[in-house]
Amino acid sequence: MRYDIAIIGNDEAAIEMACLASSTGQRVALALPEQRHSSWMMEQALRRLVTELCTERSPERCSMLHSFGTPRLVQRLLGSAVNSEASGVIALLERLGVDVVPGESRFMSRNCVAVTSGMSCTRTMLYATNIVVGTGVRRAPIQRPLGLMTFRCAEAVLEGHRLPESLIVLGGEDFGAGFASLLSLFGVHTSLLAAENSAGGFLELAADADVQIVYHPSELAIMNDKPASPDDHQIVDCRRILGFTEHLGLSTIGVEPDEHGQLWCAANLETWCSGVFGIGSVVGFSADAADHPTVQAERVLHRIQHRIRKPEFLRSRLIKSQV
Repeated sequence: MRYDIAIIGNDEAAIEMACLASSTGQRVALALPEQRHSSWMMEQALRRLVTELCTERSPERCSMLHSFGTPRLVQRLLGSAVNSEASGVIALLERLGVDVVPGESRFMSRNCVAVTSGMSCTRTMLYATNIVVGTGVRRAPIQRPLGLMTFRCAEAVLEGHRLPESLIVLGGEDFGAGFASLLSLFGVHTSLLAAENSAGGFLELAADADVQIVYHPSELAIMNDKPASPDDHQIVDCRRILGFTEHLGLSTIGVEPDEHGQLWCAANLETWCSGVFGIGSVVGFSADAADHPTVQAERVLHRIQHRIRKPEFLRSRLIKSQV
């Protein structure tokens, strides 16, 4: 199918880009990943799940979670929360006229992306004048030992036969705080090591979930800290971010991500391949990369059509569509 804009990803900026582009009358498609979920999507799912578990908390429920909590159960609950978030995104975008194509994407050429769905075993070719990469990032451990222990990724904790007795989570941003909160609710003695400048409402949820929050002056202090712990203690690193780009086949169009899997983009968020843009946290270098997703989306649209409607109109239309 042919579109004015094809967007790849489920980062916040990708969703915002689809909403605003559709509001300006563009023909828009969004390739929504089925497996490679951005940290933003995982954060939304963790917030939903932890809030529900905290709201329904009682001595009997806590005892049940502690007694029957297994990695498989945690994975199932988290997967259900992610699916709920994805369903909400799909419903919103379809109301705005966006074609949502679930599956994993790969560039075939500068104007063509193949989206393969493992669930329906189908392959859809999206042809677009402009393609926007908004796949977001995921958290991965820094490859550096801490004392005699090594860092693990969050997914590895849920791959065993039982949950650990105790856990140290490095990084107080939403993903780290959310993961620490979830494991604490299942009876894992969880400590969250966060830099003093860590922000986000998730820290309050972590405290409600009985996570022990330890603040440090800087990330360097966290790196140098060597907490005493039993052999069963595991350390999960939720600070380092890597872009979800290695599966996209970007070399096909002459775009090479940096060592962190993120993209270099110009001030207008265009890569060095004309008509291919990066947006959101997958952008690794640009003075404007840290701007709000709405601002980023407006900048890309301005580059594409050289004129967009007033942001106030776009936002009011988006709000009306959600009512």
